[in-house]
Order: sequence, then structure tokens, then C-alpha cells
Amino acid sequence: MKIPPRDGPPSSGGATGPPSSRSGGPVSTRMPGSPQSARGPTPPTPQIVGRSITDQIETVLAQFLSPAVRKSVIDCGIRQAKVDPLYAREGDLRRLLVEVKRGVKLFVRDQAQLDRCITELGELDHAAPAPREITIDVRNEEDVLRARSAGRELCIEHLVSDVLQTKIVTAISELGRNIVRYAGNGQIIVRSLTSPMRAIEIIAQDHGPGISNLQEILSGKYRSRHGMGAGLRGTKALMDAFDVKTAPGAGTTVTVRKYLG
Repeated sequence: MKIPPRDGPPSSGGATGPPSSRSGGPVSTRMPGSPQSARGPTPPTPQIVGRSITDQIETVLAQFLSPAVRKSVIDCGIRQAKVDPLYAREGDLRRLLVEVKRGVKLFVRDQAQLDRCITELGELDHAAPAPREITIDVRNEEDVLRARSAGRELCIEHLVSDVLQTKIVTAISELGRNIVRYAGNGQIIVRSLTSPMRAIEIIAQDHGPGISNLQEILSGKYRSRHGMGAGLRGTKALMDAFDVKTAPGAGTTVTVRKYLG
């Protein structure tokens, strides 16, 4: 599957958002100037999205689905996301939109119409995290673990399901260990994307010896004592998009994506 264009080029200086997992963990982001009483900080009031969110979703779906089908999609999304439309908060809204998008894919067959519907639904989530990336230099197994943590961090930030999170973290492990075993050092870049679809992208790059028999490896005919073939093929099976650029003596860059709906 051909990788579609990215939102923008990877940053040459590392992460474009909050500090990466290499920095030792997330940094407190309390807003300055928050009102405080004599007894301490005033607890924030949860923002309630309100019942109108289902009306907004239905307005979008009305362009693509019949009344009966869009009602079914919304009702099923509410049940699957386990949200109360009367008291839906921002996190609830995001889960609901994920489920509604999943339902839409079952009924909108035209790809251009589907892409437009998914985009317009995504615009309803004004509190969605901004795209960002985390870069980890990989030289040993400890660095691979840091890359896994970075992937898990972005998954949690984007409310990725446990099933998809497991696939993403497993792919990071396979690609990171290939770097350690066959190239000695390289980088893992984990990025969150919002266009053309929400996704987690993983880029594993090194300047090692390259892969001279890539097609043999991907076909399943090649076996090494370290299991390189199984690692690459397994990663391809886990992901929705997979691309490898390699040449003998010129290193290898593997780019994969998992779409989030």
C-alpha cells in the first residue's frame, strides 16, 4: 500500500511538540495566571459538550446517509463509545466521533464522499490534540523501550483503543530491534497525523548496510537467525500502510502508519 503524503516534513531538530519520552517524562502544563483562592487553586469545571453534538453529527451525516441509516450510525456510536449525549465531555465526544466514523465507513462506498465525511466529522472535535512527533535515537534495547513509551504516549493522547495501541507499540519494537541488530544505530520517529486521516506514523531510519534481498524477506522465503524477515513481515501485517526504502550500503528507512478512524 502506497504511503499517502504526510502533513509536513519531519522536524530535523527532533520533536515538534511537548518533550519526548527521552526527556524523562511529561512536563506539567498548568496554565499561568490561573485564579487561586486563599485555600489553593480553584478546581477546573469540566466542559460539557451538550446534547447538540448529536445534532451537529447528524447535520454532517445528512449529506451522505439517509435519515434511518444516520440515526442507526449515531445510536450505535453512542452505545459503543458508552457516552451520555446529555453530559458528553470533550473526551467522550472524541470517542463518539471515532465510533461514528467507523459506522460511516460501512455505508459510504464512494471514497471521495467518505473522505469528505470523515474530514467534516473531525472538524467537530475542536479539542483534538495537535499533530506532533517524538524522535528517539536508537542504539540499544533501552532506547527501543523509550520508543515504545513514545508511541504509547501518543496513543493515549489520541484516545487510541487498546487493540490498536498494542499493534502500534509492537511495530515500534520490531523496527527498533532491527536497527539495533543490523545497523547498530538509527532513529525512530513517532508522529501523530490528522490529514488525510487520523493516524500514528512510525519512521525507522538508519545508515547501516541496507537490505539487499528485501523482496525475498517480505515474501517469507528468507529466514535469518535473528528473525529479521519475520519482524518486517509482521510489522507489515500489523499496519495499514507500509513502505521500505533501502539500498546496499545506503541504509534503510521503513515508514508505516496505523489509521485511527
